[in-house]
Amino acid sequence: MVLTAGLLAACGENEEKDTSFFAENDWAELDVVEKEIGSDFESVNVENEEGNSRVIVYANNGNPEYKSIYILDEERLKIVSIGEEGEGQIYNDVIR
Repeated sequence: MVLTAGLLAACGENEEKDTSFFAENDWAELDVVEKEIGSDFESVNVENEEGNSRVIVYANNGNPEYKSIYILDEERLKIVSIGEEGEGQIYNDVIR
């Protein structure tokens, strides 16, 4: 029992570090972002949260890997792979 609790606690520490941005923000698009590209990023930066959109960049090792663009009034989310081997747009749908 103690071993299980210790293992769970150890896993929880890493998960909290990797997903803290997702846990701290209750934005509609983050559930979809986490399902599509995961939440294991060294840095997550909000580039724009003004007007009708929210743009977030997800990076590892100082290199941006993905960008999400959420259009508030349409409830449309776009996810774009922007890394060196980026695929371009990988998600574009209305989320409700």
